[in-house]
Amino acid sequence: MSMSPSATARTILFWISIVFLGIILWKLVSANGTSSRQDDLSYGDFMAKLDADNINEVTLYLSSNNYEVSGEYKQPANRWFHLVIPKEMVPALLGQLREKKVLINVREVRSGDWTLILLNAAPLILLVGFCLFLMRQMKGNAKRALLLRASTARTGIGYDLHRLAEGRPLIVGGIELPFDKGPVGHSDGDVLAHALCDALLGAAGLGDIGTHFPDTDPKWKGANSMLFLEHAKKLLDGKQFTIEHVDAVVITERPKLGPHFPKMREALARALGVGVEKIHLKAKTNEGVDAIGRGEAIAAHVVATLSSR
Repeated sequence: MSMSPSATARTILFWISIVFLGIILWKLVSANGTSSRQDDLSYGDFMAKLDADNINEVTLYLSSNNYEVSGEYKQPANRWFHLVIPKEMVPALLGQLREKKVLINVREVRSGDWTLILLNAAPLILLVGFCLFLMRQMKGNAKRALLLRASTARTGIGYDLHRLAEGRPLIVGGIELPFDKGPVGHSDGDVLAHALCDALLGAAGLGDIGTHFPDTDPKWKGANSMLFLEHAKKLLDGKQFTIEHVDAVVITERPKLGPHFPKMREALARALGVGVEKIHLKAKTNEGVDAIGRGEAIAAHVVATLSSR
């Protein structure tokens, strides 16, 4: 199972935090352990240890006015000391250390200090990084929530049925089909276009086809139903709705509709101003049952999905 980018980032950040915390704890334990075995000597005590030949090695850290001296005793083993001496005393001290054959290290910069600084800054770096990560996550979540609110899906259903009568043109989906019967209606009787118009208007909460194109209005007598779809599209645009998908089924015994679907999809897509891929058509018969089964009627069911911009 693959992890999302945000989950991967959280996991990486978690393990980086564990590593840094482990280093910090180790450094603190080491520092405590070392400090418990380290003596802060005066110059006189140091010279006494040196005269007693009890100094194993020393490291001199150069600073502006003096030297910090750290070293290890011969006895007891693994015990350390620390002191600060003026710079002018260093030449004589070096001579005495060489006489006693003490191992001498001289360093201009105390690298351990830089390590300590980095380790001390690590929690702050982690905290800042984690805060930036959380801010980015919150910003992304807010953006996704905004997009979700701005793109809410809505669905509408449409249904239409027309009686078929001889001598009338059969128009389905904006295409006239060769057949001896056609729908009886106030307009051209395009059952698919009417059901689609109702589905779109219903999804947008804009009423139905009868509200906008009443069959009592003579100007719609014999009208091309593609005009209904074009008008519905303008209403959707005015309400900031986008057509995402149309799924339709036309029910008739005859003729066969499948071969005509490509042209129907093109006509419907053109009227709605959408891509053909958003229009899906199916055909069914009624298995000889009732008026549709007897070839006396044709019907359509449509589901339309919209998103709000």
